[in-house]
Amino acid sequence: MDGKRKALTFVILLAVIFFLAASARHNSGRVHYIFTQPAMGTIFNVTCYDADENIAREAVKKAFALLHVIESELSRFREGSEIDTLNKNPQNSIKISGHLFDCLKESILVGEITGGYFDITFLPLYKMWDWRNNPQSEPSCDSIETALALVGYKKIKIDDSERSVRLEKNMMIDLGGLAKGYAVGKMAELLNELGIKDAIVEGGGDIMLTAKRPYMIGIQHPFTKKQGELFGRLSVNGPAAVFTSGDYEQYCVINGKKYGHIIDPITGYPSSGLKSVTILESGAARADGLATGIIAMGEKAGREFVELKGIAAVLINDSGEVYISKNMPPDSFKKAE
Repeated sequence: MDGKRKALTFVILLAVIFFLAASARHNSGRVHYIFTQPAMGTIFNVTCYDADENIAREAVKKAFALLHVIESELSRFREGSEIDTLNKNPQNSIKISGHLFDCLKESILVGEITGGYFDITFLPLYKMWDWRNNPQSEPSCDSIETALALVGYKKIKIDDSERSVRLEKNMMIDLGGLAKGYAVGKMAELLNELGIKDAIVEGGGDIMLTAKRPYMIGIQHPFTKKQGELFGRLSVNGPAAVFTSGDYEQYCVINGKKYGHIIDPITGYPSSGLKSVTILESGAARADGLATGIIAMGEKAGREFVELKGIAAVLINDSGEVYISKNMPPDSFKKAE
């Protein structure tokens, strides 16, 4: 998220100026409206098909309002947010809102599914590697061991009856690996409730498709800095969530070696082996978390995991080789020419 925030600063400023921009376009005779706003360090787009413009505009305004509420509760960068309060007072029992409560529960569930490779308590490790300040050397083994002692999603204590959460001393959480998916999913749900039955909700390239029809989705090329260059295309039948995680946008170089920003919470070191993982799932939050967790696993474990769990996935390794899981619909992925 930090890398995207820097890369998209100019775009975000423009989006703030226009705040809610809508354009009508024709696609095979179908008019659709595109609405855009910045949030969560990236750009969110909502595309509405076969809807009255005024109805679409009002529905999308409410969806974006929901997005900003979710961000205010889930972002650790917001001073005074619930998660900021929790990270500053980890041993205190903090009462939390519905969004944070639900997101924490889903995060713990994805942690269980991935065997701990998705772990929202990884933040002490992330800070140890210090990507944001261009580190010149790896952290010491002792410092990584110290940080690893603070990591473990099973240490998160949630009281369902009190709707409160408590951590252990010096623990911290970050929901960047799942919060965007949670927000995209909630926006899609609200649009459906407001009568927008055919929409694409997209945040930073991650997508929720709401209608029961075919879509063609591009997968960003992980080996180029050129924005919009595709590695391949995925034919998807909606409704579905299509989420991609990769280490190609945020990284640092230490002594000539490139380190991605996704940490393996088991070892404490940056993950390696997989450049990009695209997940096709029914739920956006889970798709987001699974994509991150599989990147952390690496190639061999990632392949075994998607087959064991029956997950529809496209895995691209560090050499550019593609692995399509058996649960992905036949002929759904086509590599770009």
